[in-house]
Amino acid sequence: MSMHRIRPLAVALFLVSLAAAAPAQTITAGSVPPNVNFGFNPAPVALTAVDLSFPATGAGEMTSAAFTWSSAPCAATVKIKFFRRSGDTLIFLAERGPFDVNATSQAVALIPSVPVQPGDLVGITRVANCGSPTGQNPGAANGLVAFGGDISTNVSISSGTSAANSTLAVQAMGTASGGGGNNPAAVVPVVISQPGLQGANFRTALQIYNPGQTLATGRLVFHPNGVAGVSTDPSTTYTLNPGQTLFLGDIVATLGQTGIGSLDIVPSAGPTPFASVRIYNDLGALGTLGFTEQSFKPGDALQAGGRGIIISPFDLLFFRLNVGVRTLGDGASIIITVRDINGSVLRTIPRSYAANFFQQTDVASFLGGVAIGANQTVTVDVVSGSLFLYGATADNRTNDPAVGFTLNVL
Repeated sequence: MSMHRIRPLAVALFLVSLAAAAPAQTITAGSVPPNVNFGFNPAPVALTAVDLSFPATGAGEMTSAAFTWSSAPCAATVKIKFFRRSGDTLIFLAERGPFDVNATSQAVALIPSVPVQPGDLVGITRVANCGSPTGQNPGAANGLVAFGGDISTNVSISSGTSAANSTLAVQAMGTASGGGGNNPAAVVPVVISQPGLQGANFRTALQIYNPGQTLATGRLVFHPNGVAGVSTDPSTTYTLNPGQTLFLGDIVATLGQTGIGSLDIVPSAGPTPFASVRIYNDLGALGTLGFTEQSFKPGDALQAGGRGIIISPFDLLFFRLNVGVRTLGDGASIIITVRDINGSVLRTIPRSYAANFFQQTDVASFLGGVAIGANQTVTVDVVSGSLFLYGATADNRTNDPAVGFTLNVL
């Protein structure tokens, strides 16, 4: 099985490499290098390439896969395969597909998910005469092995064509066995107390109400941006009589914190309070500009099989867009799809998040460093787990903020 060198493809950088630094809830197999520079010859049409360099990082369920392909579109062309190595033998485990290739940077959901063990390998198969798998050379030392045919049985590595120091551009992602953490009773997905762009000064005022007939006690827990929530995160207690409302003018500062994060309501006794917050740009004597957000229950989150949509601003000169994600106790694996104003797919990006993780970034960072155009859409399909997803905009002239939480559109 020979390979031919191709000009580097324009590939959106998949941020799946972040999974290596994530907690144990996320597992990966394979890799998607940023600068692919080779493909495979068009004959034979059916071929299977298996990554030998990046085995599965743990036991669990693979729920999505990403790959780069040499050309697009290609209908019903790609299969994702899994093998377990035993000496020179690759034991065939499972396959998913065939999948359509809609863009050279592609992500797909593996339905049903594929159970794997540490050390299992991921492969990619071409089953139609359209484009080819890709990779990067020089790359990983252990390289890859390629076979003629749509391999679905055990096969010996020595019967294929090995390519050392090469990285095959395919990666599977999923959730480790052993489960995630517990869900909080309620979540305020985003709170903030910090200066913003264009001279903004954002604050979060909290009203928390006991809707029950008994005393309500518990904690308010702040999870900082960019990390998974832990039991030692900053918190404060609350005690509410039946029907009582407690007001805190700057909840983040009350917790001795600055910055942006997420807030959990964790009852210790009595009913779960309802929270209403106002996030605003503090203009001092000129008043405030902002919006109201409420607490959500875990059942309000986007669940596995659900889909959320964020639409970019109609004028990117006057408005900026951030994207926020807050997972629950089981983390989340998602596939992000960006479409232009006419609905054409521009790129797809798989992403996995740890349990009780919060992150808000500008939209380009959310999309792996690629800028978005006006009136484009960001579709998020939840492969596993659950999360809250929102788009936050601000007017660059007035710093007037707004937020839109995505609902399941399926």
